[in-house]
Amino acid sequence: MLTPPERFLRNLDWNLLYTFLVIVDEGSITAAARKLAFSQPSVSNALKRLEAYLGVRLIQRRKGVFTLTDQGLRLHEYASSVGGILAGMAEQFADDAQEVGGELNIEIASHIHCPAFDRTVAEFHTRYPKVFISTNTQPSADIVAAVTDGALHIGLCNKKANRTGLRCDLVGYEQMAFYCGRNHPLYGKSDLGLEDLRGLPYVSFESEQPGEGLGCIAEFRAERQLWGKVVAVSSNEEEVRRLILAGLGFGALNTETTRPYVEQGALWPLLPQEPLPVTQVYLVTPDNVPLSDAERLFVSLLRKSARQSLERQIRA
Repeated sequence: MLTPPERFLRNLDWNLLYTFLVIVDEGSITAAARKLAFSQPSVSNALKRLEAYLGVRLIQRRKGVFTLTDQGLRLHEYASSVGGILAGMAEQFADDAQEVGGELNIEIASHIHCPAFDRTVAEFHTRYPKVFISTNTQPSADIVAAVTDGALHIGLCNKKANRTGLRCDLVGYEQMAFYCGRNHPLYGKSDLGLEDLRGLPYVSFESEQPGEGLGCIAEFRAERQLWGKVVAVSSNEEEVRRLILAGLGFGALNTETTRPYVEQGALWPLLPQEPLPVTQVYLVTPDNVPLSDAERLFVSLLRKSARQSLERQIRA
């Protein structure tokens, strides 16, 4: 005679679990239906059947809201573990990894530090070694424009665009702060206030404009009256850092990518007691253009990795 757990496993429909995972990974029932090549009512009914079988609500669904319940988070954690094992089995027997090839083109705002993206690139290359990966940097606005125009399918930037035909997924956060180089008059000085920075030459990213990717930095400077002549500008973090290191002025940089320069004494953090606003990092993809197999698999992995990271942050 089967025990209750054994009966539960015997009667559990894996197809329903898989559909649930796809719904969560894609972020909506509509997107999941598109990926599974099912109708939206079929996917919605599958979710309802799974919830009925388990006797719990898994996803809160109402206008403008799509979030996992506590039970949904728990099931997603279990189902993801099982799915990972089965995915490994599928790769072993179906040899999917050897069939996926082609090229993956990704544009990234140069200052972005996104652990979920880094993990995804490593995992994707391990799974699909035949795919050639190409990355380049552009300002956030240019990335959004390229995806909108169809010239690009995968972008990572700070700019969320509410446009028809675009999908923007939150994949992480980044902290920016002000820094100066050794030749700057404020280098090595502590207990600085806002008044010490007012009127000083400033090195800027191109996207430090209201409504652009780093618009929050421009707003921060305006609200605190950190007026000063912009003496140099670049769209590339490496060049902005070079100009700050050369002593042309102070400027904003990503705290994670700048950490080694601070430890070496090449850069000095300014106003550590008053950090800049945390910016959001978005994955931008077309919502109405078919992706290649390589693009689809990469995007799915990144959305999953980002969602797990964000859920861990919420729990913490």
